[in-house]
Amino acid sequence: MASHVEFVCRIYEDDLLDGDVEQLLARCHPDVELVNPDEAVEAGARRGRDVLRALAATAWESFAWHDHVLQRLYAGDDTVVAAVTFRARGAGSGVEVEQDEVHSWTFRDGDIVRFEWGRDPAAALAAAGLSEESGR
Repeated sequence: MASHVEFVCRIYEDDLLDGDVEQLLARCHPDVELVNPDEAVEAGARRGRDVLRALAATAWESFAWHDHVLQRLYAGDDTVVAAVTFRARGAGSGVEVEQDEVHSWTFRDGDIVRFEWGRDPAAALAAAGLSEESGR
């Protein structure tokens, strides 16, 4: 579990979500599942490293810059929930966006098997069997 928490910290500290995702994908199971919330531009679940790579490239083309700032982590046995702030500026519009998100990272045998994001911390913690007290 400690290694899962350390790796999730590194994702945000080293900008693995916002830059070159290859280091992140190397830790993903080949059939990794990405789950976007209903309100996302591309809602629903998708599977596979190649799908994730393509989605990341397409999503980030929309922004002149973007980053995820880690606020707090909640650690479970196989799942780490990260409370983050997403900030970005639209590539064409120049409009700046800032929103709080929760990212749930599920691991099996050292690999990321599922990544889900949303905006409801209570729901993400409940789904992972965690509580506010498990945060740091």
